[in-house]
Amino acid sequence: MGLFYFHYALKPGPLIVIALAAGASLLISELGLLAIVALVAIIALVSRYNLLVIERLASGELEAPAFTGALDGNSAPLLLKVVGMILVAGFVGFKLLPFGVGVFAVYVFILSVLAPAAMIVLALEHSLRAAINPLKLLQFTLIIGWPYWLLWLTTSAISAAPNLLLGVVAAKLPDWAIGPVVAATTTYFYTVTSAMMGYICLSRQQKLGIVAEPDEDSAYMEEEQFNRARALAEAQVLMRESDFKAARQALVDGLRRYPNDEALNERYYRLLLATQDTKALQELGPHILEKFVLFNRSHKAAELYLATKPAPPIKKPEIRHALAQILYQQHKHQLAAQLLINLHKENYPQLDAAYLLLAQVYMDGLNREDLAGKLLQFIKQKFPDSPLSSQVDSLWKVLNSAEDIS
Repeated sequence: MGLFYFHYALKPGPLIVIALAAGASLLISELGLLAIVALVAIIALVSRYNLLVIERLASGELEAPAFTGALDGNSAPLLLKVVGMILVAGFVGFKLLPFGVGVFAVYVFILSVLAPAAMIVLALEHSLRAAINPLKLLQFTLIIGWPYWLLWLTTSAISAAPNLLLGVVAAKLPDWAIGPVVAATTTYFYTVTSAMMGYICLSRQQKLGIVAEPDEDSAYMEEEQFNRARALAEAQVLMRESDFKAARQALVDGLRRYPNDEALNERYYRLLLATQDTKALQELGPHILEKFVLFNRSHKAAELYLATKPAPPIKKPEIRHALAQILYQQHKHQLAAQLLINLHKENYPQLDAAYLLLAQVYMDGLNREDLAGKLLQFIKQKFPDSPLSSQVDSLWKVLNSAEDIS
């Protein structure tokens, strides 16, 4: 995943929050008694926004939320819950002090390990009781498994980055700039770690049981939509990181559950194009293109067909006909003709319509009026009662008129 999280924190939403944090630090240094109010307000806003980051990523939204999403009225209540978590942790630590430094050190270590889990639970459930329940947090870490330990190590290291950065640049900055730099870097890395927390929920959503079990059809559909969105989001992130193998596996897993999902099929086909997997495109391409035709998305099928080099072998006449219709509309006459030629060998029930289209292709794009005439004669002979007879006659008249003029 690597750079995704660091890029994520540079999107417009996070940048606005970072700028506000930096600007607020300047005001705090000048407002005197009002500094506490400004400090609490900006902490509330930053906390709310980063909890929103966790929540949105966990639901499959890869784009950073807009800054206005943090202005939903939940900033103060959530800040109070964060403060409540800190107070509960501090109270327990205070009670453990009489048992010795060793016990207290173990408690602090456990606290640091469970801190990411507590923030995630608070973001998803908005419940202080759940966020301070040690059994729930322990269960959370065990269900996720070793990726949680990697998350903890990574977030711990990244959380130390602002102090390290300040130690490097503090001597080179004027006094007035130190506050904004600290506020900006702290907010930036806070967003990075929040993105990591959100994504780990996205990748482990089913195991965590964050979404309630469906008890009626509408809930079932909502869970299906969530699972599809999660597969797409996970694949998109992995593709951005050029981890095409993992992205492909995520899409394959999604398609096994939802083989007729349009978005999953398109993303999978585009992944095959991006990785230039010619063998898979030749073998699987026709099947996926057929799905788009059946979805009544022939334009999308034609778009993907044109993007595939060499073109996948389309055998089913109805798919060839549908693709040729779109290609004719796009003035891709040669390709349309290639798809329609020799369809009479396939025992195709709509052969009259297909060959009428081929005649139009020959006349309008390839200047082969001789072949167009033969096709029209073929239709007249083989399909005397065709519902397209009037169109055949009209095209025949146009063809004869062109021959008379020439």
